[in-house]
Amino acid sequence: MTLRVFLATHWGDVASLAGLALTIWAVLKAKKAAEQARDAAQQVKERIANLDSLADVSAAITIMDEIKRLQRLRAWPLVLDRYSILRRHLVRIEQLSAGLTEDQRVQIARSIAQFRIIEAKVEHATVTDQQAQIDSAAFNKTISDRIDELERIMTAIKQAGV
Repeated sequence: MTLRVFLATHWGDVASLAGLALTIWAVLKAKKAAEQARDAAQQVKERIANLDSLADVSAAITIMDEIKRLQRLRAWPLVLDRYSILRRHLVRIEQLSAGLTEDQRVQIARSIAQFRIIEAKVEHATVTDQQAQIDSAAFNKTISDRIDELERIMTAIKQAGV
């Protein structure tokens, strides 16, 4: 049997096989495109999460600077409000920043605890009318140390993908 006779006899089978091969090729190509689209969407999602984390870190640093100024002015009622806002930002950073190392999470958790203690001391001094006893210089040193930690975390988040 020659090729011409074979093709004349089985042209439908050959066409079916060619169609199957083309279908498989198209499915594989579509699968690869879908995987690439999924990966691109994941990268965008991670980038947005990093930008949100950077915004929270930046806001926390700004609030800390404001707290330091208010403590120097001894504006204790305003300070109390800022401490609670600051803690909320820090909790969001700790919980939502996917790229943080365990050490960075521990630092943030320590900051949350320290600010909770400072806030309690300021609130107690305010309620008992002992604002003069508040050591704002010591509190401001603690805040400055936490700002330095957050600046390092912000740099790490930027280097990780933003």
